[in-house]
Amino acid sequence: MHQTGIMKRNVLIIEDNEACRDALAEITRRCEAAGAVFCAGSSAAAYRYALEETIHLFLVDIILEPENPGDISGLIFAEKIRGIERYKYTPIIFVTSLIDEKLIAYQKLYCSSYIEKPIDPVRVECEIARALGQPVGQERESGSGFYYYRKDGVIYGLETEAIIYIESSFRRLLVYTTEQTVEMAYKPLRAVMDKLPNRYFAQCSKNVIVNKKYIKNIDKANRYITLKDGRQIEIGSCKRKSFLEEL
Repeated sequence: MHQTGIMKRNVLIIEDNEACRDALAEITRRCEAAGAVFCAGSSAAAYRYALEETIHLFLVDIILEPENPGDISGLIFAEKIRGIERYKYTPIIFVTSLIDEKLIAYQKLYCSSYIEKPIDPVRVECEIARALGQPVGQERESGSGFYYYRKDGVIYGLETEAIIYIESSFRRLLVYTTEQTVEMAYKPLRAVMDKLPNRYFAQCSKNVIVNKKYIKNIDKANRYITLKDGRQIEIGSCKRKSFLEEL
């Protein structure tokens, strides 16, 4: 989905094949959220870019030295990147034709997605656009973007606009969206709020965060919210004042 005023993000493409590298760069530049697009033909050059620039998405070919049997230079590069604090959760899309390597990437390096060779331009553009949708900085003031979470070594993204409310229950998180209910590993709701658009989400009790866009009405006297789908959520006594002030 095209967005207005979206913050531009820098992309680093690491691909040894020049034709494939140029094709990926051309596709990336078509994405509205793409800012500077850096290209490297080796992991050494890519690592210099990563240190000197701020990268928001990595496209990494797993085999960067095809002349070396069993080469997995791209995975080694990604492992080094994950060791840098600011890139600990930066989306990585792997470019691969090797199924086994793809699985390793998902399990160990928290791969955001993967692209199979020969590349499909339509799918590539979709995957890049999706990965660039993660909100950062002032983008958190808008309702656009994704809430990212990790499960079984894979990073998934939920569109924040589709999240109705989030509930902390029995040391787990339940995220109720317009299409599904997603169970996630527990984290404090304060940490969850830090990754959501401030303009649309508010914590109404010690256990619940609600998307204000889905509120139908509020009963202040009896301390409960009625959502547009008819569900009711209690407003916690300790959060009542701050929640109502946010509205």
